[in-house]
Amino acid sequence: MVKERTEKRKKSTDCPHCSFGWEELQEMKNDQTEFWAGDGFNRLRIVEADERERRIHMVNQAGKITWPLNFKKLEEIHEKIHSGELVLIPYEIDKLIPTWGNYVAGLLRYFGCAKIEP
Repeated sequence: MVKERTEKRKKSTDCPHCSFGWEELQEMKNDQTEFWAGDGFNRLRIVEADERERRIHMVNQAGKITWPLNFKKLEEIHEKIHSGELVLIPYEIDKLIPTWGNYVAGLLRYFGCAKIEP
């Protein structure tokens, strides 16, 4: 049953290597799915997924809502991680999206993103 769900999830997403995609982000928002930040100390969830603007807002366990994160930028980071151009650690992600490294690292780890070996 779990294997079927995983296969179904991979087929319905934008990325063939992990479960990352816009639809998955919307599903996480609708299901109120929680995930850990990159540091492992902060629980997060997506509270808004704006279809028109294609951006998301997250909230941490203290109730603080983030400013918007553009999906295009998130997609760019995702591709760089799969290509090996970027390491999935908050410090490296902060260089490209200042102040978002910890949250984005946690989100992409939740999706199972990693470097793809040739």
